[in-house]
Amino acid sequence: MNIATIIGILFGVAILVAATYASTDSVEVFINLPGIAIVGGGTIASTFICYPLREVMRVLKVFMMAMGADELPLENYIKVIVGLSKQVATKGEAHLEGSLKNIENDFLREGLQMLVDGYSKEEIKEILDNRIQQYHEQEYSAAGIYRTMATLSPAFGIIGTLIGLIAMMQGMGSDIGAIGPAMATALTTTLYGALFANMFFMPIAIKVEKRIDEITLLMQVIRDGILFIKDKTPSAIVMDKLKGYLPPRKWASVKAKK
Repeated sequence: MNIATIIGILFGVAILVAATYASTDSVEVFINLPGIAIVGGGTIASTFICYPLREVMRVLKVFMMAMGADELPLENYIKVIVGLSKQVATKGEAHLEGSLKNIENDFLREGLQMLVDGYSKEEIKEILDNRIQQYHEQEYSAAGIYRTMATLSPAFGIIGTLIGLIAMMQGMGSDIGAIGPAMATALTTTLYGALFANMFFMPIAIKVEKRIDEITLLMQVIRDGILFIKDKTPSAIVMDKLKGYLPPRKWASVKAKK
């Protein structure tokens, strides 16, 4: 679970609630169910118009990606690859098959299967590069749905405000005293649109894109490691080359556990 995301959501809600109670004696004025329906429903409807159904249905999956762990254990994968390179150096590629069932990462397992099946280095590189590119493009497209929703929700907030203003002006001749409350209600839809965009949709999009970049980096590490194994590169060199993918603060810890 991504602790930073949870803290951000809870802290943001707490600040908004505290600011709301501090700014008015009538908190009920901020509750506008028709406004929520206009902003939420309009944003969802427009998103369905913009994207195919299969992509929109991935929104929940993308959200769960944003709620994942803060950082991928890249150094753990490097140590696994180094261990496999030692195994190949002593026993050969055919002995990798017994290790495949213990590997949970699909990309790593399938790459090692190519080694076992005797694929050439060029074939392995071409296949893995294509999978990395396809993953990155498709997942970024899914994250783009949240960016689209962040663009649409403020627009529907303004639409809801205009609807409220039109209704308010229509009744101006009958009760002048109702103009103030009606104006406040109309403006809440603009507030909802801005909140949805800047506190939910856009942060999730940014978080997911960062997560996709991390997974893509992991896939690149695995690709390079498999190619090193194919070339029967000594495990110490494999370690030093793959360690370059880590942030400098983690170099020493990986070296210590080599």
